[in-house]
Amino acid sequence: MLEKGMIRLRAVEPEDAEMMWKIEADSNQWIQNGMSAPLSRQNILDYALSYDANPMSAGQIRLIIENKYDNEVIGIADIYDISAVHRHAFAGIYIIPEKRRMGYALKSLEVLEDYSFKLLNINHLAAKIMAGNSASKALFEKAKYICRGEIPSWFFCGNESISLLMYTKILGTD
Repeated sequence: MLEKGMIRLRAVEPEDAEMMWKIEADSNQWIQNGMSAPLSRQNILDYALSYDANPMSAGQIRLIIENKYDNEVIGIADIYDISAVHRHAFAGIYIIPEKRRMGYALKSLEVLEDYSFKLLNINHLAAKIMAGNSASKALFEKAKYICRGEIPSWFFCGNESISLLMYTKILGTD
């Protein structure tokens, strides 16, 4: 269930902490992730060591994206703000820069959707995307998500305000 083509999603292991720290330390991603300060290696290691494999009680799950043929780590897939009652959640995909534009993000999102629908009983998956993030918009549109709305001036970066776009997809209707 957590594989498709060359992609495998798997649980976070302690040895993933360094790779996750490098991703979280990328200040270009902070505004999109809602971060305002860097996480330490210890923060990330503590997360990896206390990984909660029950997404319904934790309200989220982080999965490592890897190439199943050589186990190379390609990125991270997140499902967060999970609501078991309302059967919805948010999805996020991060592919390391040198592996972008190779189809990994779309395959990873497809696996994440299948897992969300079949195992977590999620009916509606959504994505929060900054208006200027053309790569994320293209990914979710290619995966048949629909932009349901825009919240103007949701993000501020210096004096610049950036809108938040909400994309959604009802799972299991393809």
